[in-house]
Amino acid sequence: MSARFAAPAGVVVAVVVVLALTGGAVAAGSSAVAVNSVTLSGPGVVADGERPTIAGWRTVNVTTSVTTGTDTYDVCAGVGGDAAGSPTCRQVDGTNATTNVTLTLDRFPENATGEQDLTVTVRAANATNTSGEPLASETVGVRVLGAAGDVDDDGLTNREEFERGTAFNAMDTDGDGLADGPEVNTHETDPTSTDTDGDGLADGVEVNKQQTNPTKPDTDGDGLDDGVEVTTHGTNPTDTDTDGDGLDDGAEVNEYQTDPTEVDTDGDGLDDGPEVNVHETDPTNPDTDGDGLDDAAEVRRYDTNPTRADTDGDGLADGREVNQLGTDPTRADTDGDGVDDAAEDASGGAVPTGDSGLVGSLTPTPSVAVGALVGVSLALGLGAVLFYRTRGSPWTDSSNDGTTRVDVEPRAHTDGETEGETPPVATAVTDEQRVHEVIDDHGGQVRQSVVVSETGWSKSKVSRVLSRMADDGAIQKIPIGRENIVAHPDNVPEGAEPPFEPSDE
Repeated sequence: MSARFAAPAGVVVAVVVVLALTGGAVAAGSSAVAVNSVTLSGPGVVADGERPTIAGWRTVNVTTSVTTGTDTYDVCAGVGGDAAGSPTCRQVDGTNATTNVTLTLDRFPENATGEQDLTVTVRAANATNTSGEPLASETVGVRVLGAAGDVDDDGLTNREEFERGTAFNAMDTDGDGLADGPEVNTHETDPTSTDTDGDGLADGVEVNKQQTNPTKPDTDGDGLDDGVEVTTHGTNPTDTDTDGDGLDDGAEVNEYQTDPTEVDTDGDGLDDGPEVNVHETDPTNPDTDGDGLDDAAEVRRYDTNPTRADTDGDGLADGREVNQLGTDPTRADTDGDGVDDAAEDASGGAVPTGDSGLVGSLTPTPSVAVGALVGVSLALGLGAVLFYRTRGSPWTDSSNDGTTRVDVEPRAHTDGETEGETPPVATAVTDEQRVHEVIDDHGGQVRQSVVVSETGWSKSKVSRVLSRMADDGAIQKIPIGRENIVAHPDNVPEGAEPPFEPSDE
């Protein structure tokens, strides 16, 4: 007969083994003494069966049912030679009846491992029998585990397995693909949990396949757990930016709703990272400002502002100017005739793009472009002379109606004209003149961000125009913190002059 009881999870199960014996060995002349049964119990019994398994370093209780006479007896139990040499014994007084005697074995000999015989003997306390034979005895077969042994060859000793709650006879207790020994000694994972860090990937998958850290939910620190990266988004859990677009995988998924495996989510020609970090456009919308031009075309081809539908503020969307009218979306008055493009379009006639000598069309023929550029150069040169002759400011002059003009000498009047009347001559506003206007409006010096705001140009265009003007000596850029102050050369604050230029003195 055998029985067992279950201990709480993680605690070694104590197994009670009952071996029913009938007709135990009895020495001649002592027919009243017999060993009827042997029961093994306690924390040292770790598995039952025909040959119970014993943890040799743990306590085992041996309970035997013996029949005695009326003498005093020594009841002893031990393994192998221990039974006859130095067994654990208990002296009892015979009752001429059957009684139970329990002996506690604190540990088994270190050399007594593997398959062994546990023997219970009964001897007279004051035996005169010279042969030393027991009055009765019984032997039970057991399997003894040594503390330093490794039954399942997983890298943990038998004692360590019991201390950690792992199976002494299974290499991979939790079945996660890592043997118990490497989990404890190499990876510092829990050999009783398949997913130590709770990131959705089994420890064995993290170590053997993904090369991620099984003790850290987010190996690359990009804001996405390793399991979610692998099973949901298809991203690399060891690379913060899987598609290399300049945005971390977590930011793409959690903040911008972009595809972390696609460099250009909206397919507009701009990578997701530059859209967010440089151009401030929507990486999920190819035309952020809805003006009819894709963001990349605005940035790389037309030099317009992809976050402002009407870059030049003339009342026409950039896309309409480019795709339908052929006007310049960065100039309010493409042909320089003094009338904004929108006003000309609203008049019902075609918007002129080349009659005034300016480059109005974005795709002119080479001959027209060359002639227009020559005309512009001559007009600007004459305009500059007239500015210097007729205005106090050498930079720009704006009339009350918002159209930049110059004054000319009175010409000879003709019939029907009033003497002295001189109609104003409209001139085109160049990028450089527009910059000077903004600087003048702010007293001769202004922050570069204000130039971006008031011209409506992109940051990249403003930077290019200012750099060109600075190289020509038309303005001076003064670094203040993270931004530049733009000033006319005669309005540079004291102490901000270039270090190698001589002062006026």
